[in-house]
Amino acid sequence: MNEQERIPAGISTIEGISVFNEKSINMEEYAPMINKPFRAETGGFFLVTSGAMRLQCNLETLTCTRGCIYFIIQGFIYTIEDISEDCTFAGITMDTDFLMKSGIHVTGSELFQMTASGINHQYSINDSEVEMITTMLDILTAKLTNSDPLYFQKEVIQHQLMALLYETGSIFRKYNDFQSIKLNRKEDLTARFLDLLRLHVKSERSLQFYANRLSVTTGHLTKVIKQVIGKPAGELIDTAVITEAQILLSNPAVSVAQAAEELQFSDQSFFGKYFKKHTGLSPSTYKQTVKNGKNNLF
Repeated sequence: MNEQERIPAGISTIEGISVFNEKSINMEEYAPMINKPFRAETGGFFLVTSGAMRLQCNLETLTCTRGCIYFIIQGFIYTIEDISEDCTFAGITMDTDFLMKSGIHVTGSELFQMTASGINHQYSINDSEVEMITTMLDILTAKLTNSDPLYFQKEVIQHQLMALLYETGSIFRKYNDFQSIKLNRKEDLTARFLDLLRLHVKSERSLQFYANRLSVTTGHLTKVIKQVIGKPAGELIDTAVITEAQILLSNPAVSVAQAAEELQFSDQSFFGKYFKKHTGLSPSTYKQTVKNGKNNLF
């Protein structure tokens, strides 16, 4: 089975753009994605139109229900933890290189200026906004899947996509005031810790490393992270490392030994013990469980 055959039926794609418009969920198609972490290859957003979806992003778990629009950040790690059988959703992901080549210069726009720290990626929008976004996605899907291409097909898609970006950008601006975002000291420390963890997870597993970089003691860092997130810093480090390991092991081209080397474990045996301690499975067993099927939604 090739990659295209494993894409759920509700997703329409051309090079650089994927539009998903799931009006009914086939749980068999989405089952391989549940609890399998992946790194977002592109940025964009999705909008839940009914039911519920629970996902984790950068160690934070949230639940999206009807009217929830969630902005996807390219390069961030996501895990779909659960999808209700009545869940329907629509959205789009876009490769920034494709956008630039198409003359759509959005890299510096507010829509793509969100970072992991201090800014909410999830918003509840009203019914008229839900209808507007879903209608625009339906139109874009129709253009992408048109078996009888129009004259100026490329230009039509570009302008439809541009309109969609401006519409979602205006929603982002409406619900997110950059000037009003102020973190207290504990939240600021937590945000900086999570940023460092995202940057150094493949090379640093020591709590002392992060404490030193943040100019605090390990005790203070652990206490603050536990107060803000509810989990100690050491546990978050382990979770981040395991998530990276699972992503690597999900790649058929990466061996267990290569995954251990990529994460800078001293040897494959130590990596295997570490992985099994935190997941209950050996790396090779986990690799077998994910070798079939597509596990990334975006």
